[in-house]
Amino acid sequence: MVKEEFEEKIKEFEGILQKFASDVAGGVVFEKLPPSELLAKTEQNVNRLKDLATASEELMLVLKPERAPTIKSICKNLTQTLTNFKDILLQNTPDPLANSRLAFAQLRKALSDGSDLLFLMREIRDNPSPLIDAILTFKKASETKGSVISIQAKEDVQPLIKYVLTRLDDFRVVLIALEKKVDEMKQIMRELQEESLKVLSGGSSEQPKAGEDKTEKRQLSLSNFKDEKGS
Repeated sequence: MVKEEFEEKIKEFEGILQKFASDVAGGVVFEKLPPSELLAKTEQNVNRLKDLATASEELMLVLKPERAPTIKSICKNLTQTLTNFKDILLQNTPDPLANSRLAFAQLRKALSDGSDLLFLMREIRDNPSPLIDAILTFKKASETKGSVISIQAKEDVQPLIKYVLTRLDDFRVVLIALEKKVDEMKQIMRELQEESLKVLSGGSSEQPKAGEDKTEKRQLSLSNFKDEKGS
């Protein structure tokens, strides 16, 4: 299940973040370590933290799609900071300790970015989208042959069903309004088409010159046609 998987990701993410904070506060990792040593002490947890951020982003987008811009932004901040941390340590430089200082600053930033992401993860875990939560509840119920619905129908599922039905009613109202607008536009298009045809038919008819008889002109044309045919 999505919610159970997400809960596991939160616990692991929080554990690694706390480990980083403890190592920094306790001097296990510090800015004066050579780049290779600083990387060796942190690389495994840095890689795992990036993986967890990516996996959690996908789960959060499922649970709370309306928060997509915030989710993507916060996850990107952390993963980019962790990438910068490793890239700096892997650079060739005549002053390795300068790289360590720069990388250590990125590690501190990662702790801050990670705290922001952890806060968001907890928020979405506790307050997922009601519609998505309803769908996941129904899915779980179907997988357990309806036991969840029979046990919690009044307390949990029924309010969610009412919410879904309300949203469907709202959608139906909007759809009816759209259909009405479409019919109105079709009527306007028909009227414009009829008016355009009238204008075109009126403009294409050849008007006789002053003093010229239309019947005479038609006869002349016919006479010309016969003469040309006989010649």
